[in-house]
Amino acid sequence: MRPTFLKSLLDSWQLSLSLGRERDLIPFWILGALALGGALVHFMPLTFWAPDQRPTIVSILSAMMTFNGIILALCWSAFGKVYEIIGAGTFAAHLRKHNMLNHYLVFVGYCHLAQVLAISMTAFSIFALWLPLQGWFVKTIFAGAIASTAYALRQGVATSTVMQDLIWQKSLFDSSEAGPAIQQVQQK
Repeated sequence: MRPTFLKSLLDSWQLSLSLGRERDLIPFWILGALALGGALVHFMPLTFWAPDQRPTIVSILSAMMTFNGIILALCWSAFGKVYEIIGAGTFAAHLRKHNMLNHYLVFVGYCHLAQVLAISMTAFSIFALWLPLQGWFVKTIFAGAIASTAYALRQGVATSTVMQDLIWQKSLFDSSEAGPAIQQVQQK
């Protein structure tokens, strides 16, 4: 039975610690995305937050939600390739033998979660603008939408990088597997 996402995530963190990569556990990208969202909201002109500007804010949030949807759709092709590579016969067995298969599954799940969170946060922000709330609440949800979009974009790039790394590693694995078979054919 495959471990739960939370257990697998904790195992991945433990692997980072055992490899001496404690720095990888500091969420620099999340903190950077939050800082970006906060800074953009802070430096917006006060007129942007006026009640008569809500249609403009909704337009911006709608564009961000569309962008998040495009990122998610594009990443699904990378997710599919990652699944195809890590699920390929002897390579999957090799990854499982070395306790790496679940780490890749967690990575894809985490990236997917970040992207769904970005879409959800942006949708929530649009709906929250209809509520009779103003001031800090509107600014906070707008900053959250920006931050989650920025982080989803970063995770999308990471997904592409992992896919390319897996393609490279699988080619090395396949060539090492093919080596003995080629030598046997050459000897005959």
